[in-house]
Amino acid sequence: MKKFKKVLAGVAVAAALATSQAATINVGGVVWDPNSSFDFSGTTATITQTINAVTGELSGFGNITTLNNTLQNTFCPGCELTVQYSGFLPTVASAIPGVGGAGQVIQYTGGTLTLFVDNTPDTNGGTTLTFANTGDGLVWLSLAGHPDAGGITLTGTNFFPTSLAGAGLLDVIGGLAAANTNTNTKTAGADFTYSTTFTNFPNGNPLFATGSGTFNGASIAITVPEPESLALFGVALLGLVASRRRKSV
Repeated sequence: MKKFKKVLAGVAVAAALATSQAATINVGGVVWDPNSSFDFSGTTATITQTINAVTGELSGFGNITTLNNTLQNTFCPGCELTVQYSGFLPTVASAIPGVGGAGQVIQYTGGTLTLFVDNTPDTNGGTTLTFANTGDGLVWLSLAGHPDAGGITLTGTNFFPTSLAGAGLLDVIGGLAAANTNTNTKTAGADFTYSTTFTNFPNGNPLFATGSGTFNGASIAITVPEPESLALFGVALLGLVASRRRKSV
């Protein structure tokens, strides 16, 4: 019994040492440090947004350019992280920002946002973004608009022709990184806060625009035993079995 206790103690120490050395999290090829002072935040330097001319629905796509203050070649080596969103509907039917609406506030309900990790990058670092190439790969994180006390998931402000701005809350509902980001630590128990700013209007009107966005949340470090720890545990068990056999003989 004493020998068994010693083996278990040794294995526990070895496992603790091995896991303590693994500070980063790797989910689907996306790597980040949950102990970073920037955890868990990101930026998309390029978002293309469309506003439906009839319903006023917001939709768009882009790519994640920084995560926890690291660039794509660091947080997603050999891969890319892209985003698509849709389903944000104005509370006032067909509310659409327009010329002369500086300071106008439009509130939205609903909405979903999805992050995809793609191990065959094809957006060229965000220079050739399309709806197709931002929606391929695996669903890395699936999010839904989190309603505030009034049921609002996004508040947009119209400063056209200078800019359009938006801010809201999101809940984690699925994806590879769901268990690492479903923290309920933001306003009203949401998982993420986010904001967007659009300053470029290629068609001369706010129905089509490009801009940038940021998101902020928190992450959970889910510990998975390192291969070295598992191997050490297996060797220890084999040694224990051999010792017990010799004793019984």
